[in-house]
Amino acid sequence: MTSPIRTVIVDDHPIIVAGVRALIDTCEDIICVGEANSGADALAIIAEQAPDVSVLDVSLPDMNGLALAEKIIASGYSGRIVIMTQYHDRSYVQQALQAGAKGFVQKCSAGQNLLLAIRSVMLGGLFFDPPTAREMTAPPTEQHATRSTSADASGLTARERDVLRLVALGYSNKEIGARANISVKSIETYKARAIEKLNLHSRAQIVHFALTHGWMSVN
Repeated sequence: MTSPIRTVIVDDHPIIVAGVRALIDTCEDIICVGEANSGADALAIIAEQAPDVSVLDVSLPDMNGLALAEKIIASGYSGRIVIMTQYHDRSYVQQALQAGAKGFVQKCSAGQNLLLAIRSVMLGGLFFDPPTAREMTAPPTEQHATRSTSADASGLTARERDVLRLVALGYSNKEIGARANISVKSIETYKARAIEKLNLHSRAQIVHFALTHGWMSVN
C-alpha cells in the first residue's frame, strides 16, 4: 500500500488550520504531521518532519509567505510547496512560482481544491485552482479592469517605498530600523506617510499593493 502524503499546514488563523486538518482527515491518502502559526515555527517543524507537501499562507505575523518558501527551499527541503491564500493577482502567482511553489489555491476554493492540489504537486506537476487559472489566463486589460486601483507607487519617496516593502515582507519596525540604520520613530513616520499617500488601511492591503507592484523579492 502506498504511504500517505505527509503534510504540514502553516497559517496564523486557528480556524483555517482546523478546517484544513478536518479536510485532510476525510481522506486516507493524505495526513497532517504538523502545523505552524508563524514563519519561524514553520521552518522548525518542516526541518523536523520533512513533509512531502507544505501548505503555506502568505500573511504570517513574522514573515511573508514568499520569503518563507524561499527560506524553506534554501534549507535543502525537497518536498513540494502549495500556497493557500486570499491573494490571486497574476504578478503574485508568478512570484510564488519563482519562489519555488508548485501549487496555488485561493482560500475561497480550498474546500474543493486543496486536496487535489496536494495530490497533483506530489505527482510532480503544477496546480492552479480554477479562480487562479482564470486570473492567469485572462487578457491583461481584463485584469487591470478588475484590479483594485490604489494610488501609483511613483508618489512615494525612495525611503518610503523601501520601508513599505519591508513592512509587506513581514519585518518589524525595529528590524527595518536596524537594516536602514535609522530610528524606529523615523520608520513609523515613513510608513505613515506611505500608507496615507496610497490610501492603505491594513497590513493585508499593504501586502496586496506590494505584490501587485512587484516589490516582493527578498533579495
